Amino acid sequence: MPRIGINPSRGQTLDFVPCRTTVAVLVYAPHQAGYFQDRLDVTRLTIESILANTQEPFDLLVFDNGSCSEMVTYLKTLYEQGSIDYLILSKRNIGKLNALKIIFNTAPGEIVAYSDDDVFHLPGWLGAHLEI
Repeated sequence: MPRIGINPSRGQTLDFVPCRTTVAVLVYAPHQAGYFQDRLDVTRLTIESILANTQEPFDLLVFDNGSCSEMVTYLKTLYEQGSIDYLILSKRNIGKLNALKIIFNTAPGEIVAYSDDDVFHLPGWLGAHLEI
């Protein structure tokens, strides 16, 4: 079936300009037992500390590496609320190096500030990194 007309977005210019820095977090919690029993709470603290303690402009990119449904639901909620700018969900664990490859190839910022999902970020953390 042929299309009728022209795509209304055609010819429009985007005013999208990413922040210079993308803060990227790799998340992995396959279940909520044993070693991963408290991972959802730890990940929550990591993301909350980034949001609360980062003064410089940044885009937040989160890559979920095949986590349990509870973690995915939490991350989707943050994305829907606008706390996460870019959310990438993998159906299965593709390994840390493959996940990092996707993160660094996807991040829109000139600088990528990477973090695992078990790091608490103190006030001024990003500014100190950017100085270096």
